[in-house]
This record gives sequence, structure tokens and C-alpha cells, in this order.
Amino acid sequence: MLILFQLLFILFSLFAIISVIKRKREGLLGPKGMIFWIGFWLLAVILVLWPNSTGVVANYLGIGRGADLVFYVSLVVIFYLLFKLNVKLESLGRDVTKVVRAKSLENEKFKNQN
Repeated sequence: MLILFQLLFILFSLFAIISVIKRKREGLLGPKGMIFWIGFWLLAVILVLWPNSTGVVANYLGIGRGADLVFYVSLVVIFYLLFKLNVKLESLGRDVTKVVRAKSLENEKFKNQN
């Protein structure tokens, strides 16, 4: 029997998956992002429905508890996503600088012609 938390988590996960699909249709999310997030939410549902499965995998990997495994994997994923986000922000900053510089030179040329 599902406990209340499991039921609420499944409903929230379905809402999140629908939101991911909606963002993909709007063009706000690429195919890789869509696959990642749908996979993430499906995996989360599996782990919530069968919480002992994390303990089995954790023991196989030499980690004491399943909750520790989830914590470690979560940290790795968060830091990886932060790294990717940082790289993207740096790239956007360089692109903005190039556009502003080009626009400034264009304005300067226009001023000199008049």
C-alpha cells in the first residue's frame, strides 16, 4: 500500500514531467535536457516506490546506507550541473561583450559620418 508521501511524490513527479514536456514544446528546453529531467523524475519515483533498492546498490558499492548513496549521487549531480551552468554563463558573458563592442563601434562609425 502506498503511503501518503509516496502518493504525493508521484503526483508531484507527474506534474514535473508534464512541465518538462511543456517546456520542450515551447522551445525552452532541448532534447538532452528533456531526456535528463524525465529520466531524473522517473528514477526518483522508482526510488520512492522501492526505497530498499538504494540500500542494495549502496551495499554493492561499499556504502553503508542507501540514503548516503542518494546524498552522494545528488551532490555529484548538483556540482556537475553548477559547473555546466557556470560555463554557460561565462560563454554568455563573452557573447554579450562581443555584441556590445560591435554595437559601440557601429555607433562610433555613425557619429563620425555625420
